[in-house]
Amino acid sequence: MPSDNAANRLPPDALDAFLDGILAELREPADPFALNEIRAAFRKRVPFHLRSYAASALILRAAGFSRPQGRQQGPKDASKGKKPDKGQDRPSKLRQDVKAKEEPKAKDAPKAEAERQAAAPRARFTGEGFTLFFSMGKRQRLYPRILIDLIIDVGGLGPESIGDVRAFDNYSFVDVDPKKVETLVSALDGYEYRGRKLSVGPAKKRDGQAVTD
Repeated sequence: MPSDNAANRLPPDALDAFLDGILAELREPADPFALNEIRAAFRKRVPFHLRSYAASALILRAAGFSRPQGRQQGPKDASKGKKPDKGQDRPSKLRQDVKAKEEPKAKDAPKAEAERQAAAPRARFTGEGFTLFFSMGKRQRLYPRILIDLIIDVGGLGPESIGDVRAFDNYSFVDVDPKKVETLVSALDGYEYRGRKLSVGPAKKRDGQAVTD
């Protein structure tokens, strides 16, 4: 008996285009306050280890491949004299928009995407910060945005305690509120990220002195 799983999958090209659209919207959100409000609710309700699955489920729902439970139309609803909506057989609006906006991918698309990921959000903490060293960088896919989320979700710091974030190939530097340094180091030093243990500690200048600004 043939499986219909393939019919319930978002085409790879459509998924790539959809994710590109999300990243573009995150760089210049139309309503940053609403975005932060929803993000706070998402972090509060969805456990950290399930967030990537929750995001995937939201993408499937937006593409029309899944429905909220309890809202499917049953036989009783279908017998109210209402004509079937012909639009049900059409691709979802998401897939129509993606198809209309699809363009041939440039050869340097992966590089451009890495540069977009590497771009850090604006710093929130503006005081005299304490610079911490992180033993991973862009080659380990620890981009600034991911690093900030890690500091917030695992380290327990708020955005107001995070300053400049500078990611290099194999290491990163983050300026944080000096009052939060001990808390952050305790939470993230030795934390396992992508199968490797992350080292976090005070950044040092060439003379061995810790960097404090």
